[in-house]
Amino acid sequence: MKKVLLNEFSTSELEPLFAENKIDSAITIFGSCESHGGHLPLGPDLFVPTEVACRAAQKLERTIVVPGVPFGTSMHYNANPMAVTLRFETVIAIAEDMFESLIQYGIKHIFVLNGHDGNIPALDIAQRKVKARHKDVVFAFLPAWWYLMGDRLGKDFFDDWDGLGHGGEGESSITAAVRPDLCDLSKAVRQMPDDSIRHGKHIQLMWDISEVSATGATGDPTKASIEKGQKMLDALVDVVVESILELEKTDWNYDRRLS
Repeated sequence: MKKVLLNEFSTSELEPLFAENKIDSAITIFGSCESHGGHLPLGPDLFVPTEVACRAAQKLERTIVVPGVPFGTSMHYNANPMAVTLRFETVIAIAEDMFESLIQYGIKHIFVLNGHDGNIPALDIAQRKVKARHKDVVFAFLPAWWYLMGDRLGKDFFDDWDGLGHGGEGESSITAAVRPDLCDLSKAVRQMPDDSIRHGKHIQLMWDISEVSATGATGDPTKASIEKGQKMLDALVDVVVESILELEKTDWNYDRRLS
């Protein structure tokens, strides 16, 4: 397999790649370290997008993968040991500095692959700020991959709730596929939102995990399986690869006015 993780390259390997324009885009990864229930490790939000990014880059010609940020804004998941949570301002600053570093070396096509819901507003702000300074930079943002899986795999693929949840059916399945050594699905406990929270059908409620779950997880991970996770992993890699290939067709020019 070819090398794709940035920090595994040496300078002597990178210099000719830049000189020959063989690096065109980068996938950046943002995760978290927090409880996902007693059946999962603390790191699915990093482990899953890292695996997806590396598999995707293997299928792409000029894309590298920047090592993922292992922490995020997790104040709403800190009821169970142990969340390492960053302030929104910190996530914004880290993301901005990472993007600026890539731009310094001429990488102006940046795919932002996020694994954690708490990072979404900060990453949105960071990209907007950098884009305002560098109009020629193109960001492609996948903020919440978990919402794609139901449509991508079909309405009957998951048993309930489109596989959603924090450490729910979908996340438990794909994490078990990526890191089976760290998962024990026999400890999974069903914690469906309808059992713990009222309202919220048309509005977003700013809940804390302690208010909606006794385990630190939500959803129904008892329906998770490695087999489902492998199919999810393949589907998510395809989403990233297809998106980047489509952008490459126009040299990441998405503005119809310039076509």
